[in-house]
Amino acid sequence: MDIVKVVTVLSIVIESLTKTILLVWNIVSKPLTQWTQEEKKDIITVVISVIIAIGVNLDIFSISNIPFKIPILGPLLTGLLFARGAGVITDILDIIYYTKVNRKLKTLI
Repeated sequence: MDIVKVVTVLSIVIESLTKTILLVWNIVSKPLTQWTQEEKKDIITVVISVIIAIGVNLDIFSISNIPFKIPILGPLLTGLLFARGAGVITDILDIIYYTKVNRKLKTLI
């Protein structure tokens, strides 16, 4: 993947992860008895997403050819991204897909 695509993917990822981490931080910094139903749902979504991504070793970063020196970081961060919803994942996959298509087209020309 060229540098522009890597920077684009990483900027989307960083923005999304920042929002997810702030959401979780704001919730868990309150006593459990003060959590709303929506906040409980948000925490459960994050936990389930991370467990599934780690469990199946789903790593959107390795798919994007952005390797981590610490292998668990890829699935962990992928799980946090999945917790943000389909919109973020679709944006990242579109960038990855179009990069791979363009690479194949260049080899054909």
